[in-house]
Amino acid sequence: MATFRASVRTVDMLGRQQIAGIPTAISELFKNAHDAYATQVEVDFYRPERLLILRDDGLGMTLDDIRKHWLVLGTESQLTGRGDLAGIAATRGLSARIPMGEKGIGRLSIAAIGPQVLLLTRAQRRDGLRPTVALFVNWSLFELPGIGLDEIDVPIKEFPSDYLPTADDVQELVARVQRNMDRLRPRVNPDEADWIDQQLRQVAFDPKALQRRFQNSLLSDPVPGTQFYIQPVVPVLEEELDESQECRHVGDLHRTLVGFTNTMIPDGRQAPIATAFREHLSADFSRSVIGPEEFFTPEEFKSADHHIQGAFDEFGQFAGTVSVYGQEPERHAISWPSAQGQKTQCGPFDIRFAYVQGVARESRMPRAQRAALVRKLARMGGLYVYRNGIRILPYGSPDYDFLQIEERRTFSAGYYFFSYRRLFGIIDLPPESKKRLAEKAGREGFRENAAYRQFRAILVNFFIQLAADYFRDEAARGAHYRLAKADLDRQAHAREHQRQRSRAQRRSLSAALTERSIQLDGNAPHDTVENAVRKCMEELKAVQGLTDPDAQYRTIIHAVNKARQRISEVQEEYRIQRPQGIGLPPALRRDLNAYRAGYSRLVDEVCKPAVIQIENAFSGTIRGLKIDVDRHQQFEDSARVAWTLARSQVKAREQAAQASLRQTSARVRHAVREAMLGFELTLEESAQRLQQANLPHPTEAEIVQLRLDLATEIESVAQKKKDLLDTVSQQLEAIIVAPDGSGRMITPLDIAGAQEEEMLALQEQAEADLELTQLGMAIEIINHEFQATIQSIRNHLRRLQAWADVNPQLSDVYRGIRNNFEHLDSYLALFTPLHRRLYGKKIKIKGNDIGRFLFDLFGKRFERHRIAARTTPAFRSYSITGYPSTFYPVFVNLVDNAVFWLQDQPLPRSIVLDANGRELLVADSGPGVSQPDREVIFEMGFTRKPGGRGLGLHIARDVLRKVGWELAIGEAAERQGTVFIIRPEPDNDP
Repeated sequence: MATFRASVRTVDMLGRQQIAGIPTAISELFKNAHDAYATQVEVDFYRPERLLILRDDGLGMTLDDIRKHWLVLGTESQLTGRGDLAGIAATRGLSARIPMGEKGIGRLSIAAIGPQVLLLTRAQRRDGLRPTVALFVNWSLFELPGIGLDEIDVPIKEFPSDYLPTADDVQELVARVQRNMDRLRPRVNPDEADWIDQQLRQVAFDPKALQRRFQNSLLSDPVPGTQFYIQPVVPVLEEELDESQECRHVGDLHRTLVGFTNTMIPDGRQAPIATAFREHLSADFSRSVIGPEEFFTPEEFKSADHHIQGAFDEFGQFAGTVSVYGQEPERHAISWPSAQGQKTQCGPFDIRFAYVQGVARESRMPRAQRAALVRKLARMGGLYVYRNGIRILPYGSPDYDFLQIEERRTFSAGYYFFSYRRLFGIIDLPPESKKRLAEKAGREGFRENAAYRQFRAILVNFFIQLAADYFRDEAARGAHYRLAKADLDRQAHAREHQRQRSRAQRRSLSAALTERSIQLDGNAPHDTVENAVRKCMEELKAVQGLTDPDAQYRTIIHAVNKARQRISEVQEEYRIQRPQGIGLPPALRRDLNAYRAGYSRLVDEVCKPAVIQIENAFSGTIRGLKIDVDRHQQFEDSARVAWTLARSQVKAREQAAQASLRQTSARVRHAVREAMLGFELTLEESAQRLQQANLPHPTEAEIVQLRLDLATEIESVAQKKKDLLDTVSQQLEAIIVAPDGSGRMITPLDIAGAQEEEMLALQEQAEADLELTQLGMAIEIINHEFQATIQSIRNHLRRLQAWADVNPQLSDVYRGIRNNFEHLDSYLALFTPLHRRLYGKKIKIKGNDIGRFLFDLFGKRFERHRIAARTTPAFRSYSITGYPSTFYPVFVNLVDNAVFWLQDQPLPRSIVLDANGRELLVADSGPGVSQPDREVIFEMGFTRKPGGRGLGLHIARDVLRKVGWELAIGEAAERQGTVFIIRPEPDNDP
């Protein structure tokens, strides 16, 4: 009798060669952990040792489970005793799970990660914890040709449940594999045998020691679980991690693991298992490779433009809801004609997805939020398929458009609408679909049987019909979509028009400020005014040569009027009005305010004194020549000059307003005329088509349809023209020409400008907040990660000290390292008060504590710059109730600024921290703050520090405001310098 025999290469072909890569292999092991009722599964990759450890807190395996199932091909490792496992899991508060492993070869995928694995497992059964079981496999043995599967010895050993194998125990298992290899060596290629020998010599697993590195799932505790130690890991894993880190490209590993469980859906069921993957770059430094924020979040799902959810029944018919642009979900049904009354082989399933409009101006999402989501969609967008909350590969990957959505879109984007790169969501399969929609052995998707073909056909029909119903120009249920999109598009064009207009006017304003400021600083207007006064004086002196009193008076009046007019022209020339209807960013607003201050000085200190001087010269000349002129006549002549100047300036504005009115009126009349001409032309064309309609013997239905088509066309055109004319009317009605009670005219331009200015300020604030958030997160990470590093350095320093004590040559080296480390450690300790999360509630902060913190932080700088810094008794005894993370950074900022401005000041240099009643004072002997700067010193972006960003004081003031405190700048009493005041608001008790 002949029988089938299996070669060892069967294991390799069914395992490593069937698995697409490391991501799929890890996903398979995650599924096994799920089947073992684990609540968490974690991966730690130790790069220096090329060691990967995967561990879970599941129910584990017994020695019998491993022998009868784990080591048997084609058998689910957890199949036997499934009901018993569910009962045990229930005692842990876990509900029954449908197993995800179905091929019985998922464990063989370990070979795709590395050639050697140590398996440790401890089972929990109804009679308690079972013994710990260890198993070692060298997968390279299964690549040897000509060797039978029954010739491979897989060493396995059982230990007491309270015992964890040591490195010696592992070496005992490895030795058995080595002896097995020695028996096979005569039949094996020498190079292959040497390669396996080399791998076995590299085994350095010490499970007991490695447990100390873990945070969760410790087999050193009396708990069940399973751990895989794989070494050496194939280089592909390192390459993918490096590429993802350097290029910020989401590789297969990230894409597979972050979406392993369904966590994107709002109000969705809790994932049955939590996953983690950490890369350890050194013994004391690690980074998280996957995290929940890297996948789509429920908040991102809710923020999308459109939402569709529902269920396909056993006949392939969809019933659910559609929400377009945030409207209330509308019930909708889509039929699948191919069902023909027959139940589908794929069975029922659910779908839920969100969609983001491809063009930014057609999206309701805020621009920055949409940009971030679109970047994530480009990397991970698609439809993810889940069963029991666990992802089925490779569905969801952006390069696996299994419904060919993008291919159809290339034919007509408007007709098919959907883009695979703009949608994200899930297809949720029920547990019973496992037999119908079965996965391929290598996890490359479902087997393409009749059930899968129906599954695809149903979904393809669904997306095509959904586009037809809602998102095409002629869609019957697309009215809301078309109107909302048109509104968004119109608003986007309006914003773009406003941005372009504002940008041009801001550039013009900035150029004018630059030009006029240079002239103002260069005394050009001063010189012009002085020249006007000088010429006036010269002409007044020349009057004495005239003998006719009337000629003298006319000459005097002419000279004075000319000088006054020239001074008025200077004032008008250098007056810069703020443009209406646009917002100004803080920097440009500061420049305008600074220029206005300079202009006011020009008027008050140059122009007005010059006018007074001219008036005095006018009166003095009249008196000196003894010209008999009535005083009332003199007053009238002077007033007439002012009237003439004012009238000419207002007349110029009136002429400009009339010109604008004529231009606007002409444009409005043209727009109305064109709208009416277009409407009449459309009506005429409709009448012609009606006359040309070839209906020799029309039926009643044909006449009705023709009438309906014509009416629809006319109504559509009429509506567009009515909207256009309504828009013109609304703009004209919005024109405000009546001043308010104060005499000012608040127009829509002023409102638009104020809103735009607020938006610009918010944009700058958001950018600053993002930078600070990132900086704060970086500090938090540094502080967290350095704790382990610092502890490790301390331990190694103690070991080094033992060597230095007996080796004098190491003493100097040891002392140098220790001193520098202690200096670094003292700075790292300063991070502690800045972490709010360290304090569950407010605490009492004494001024003495703040002073000690500041002297620890700035002590070296005080010495280096010879600054005498001190705290007064009043400051040291002052106390605040609050979070150190709120108040400490404020003092750090103030003292840091003081040190910077003091370092170039002459001696003596001082910083004093004082208290005066309810106020805390930070005073220095620096150069002080000028009066113009005092008004803007707390504005975001304002700084006089070279290379500064103008954020510190702004943030410090805002942070204090949120807790009822105030930061202000005071007056330096009897000495030059700056005083900042920190005080509680009137109703706040410090």
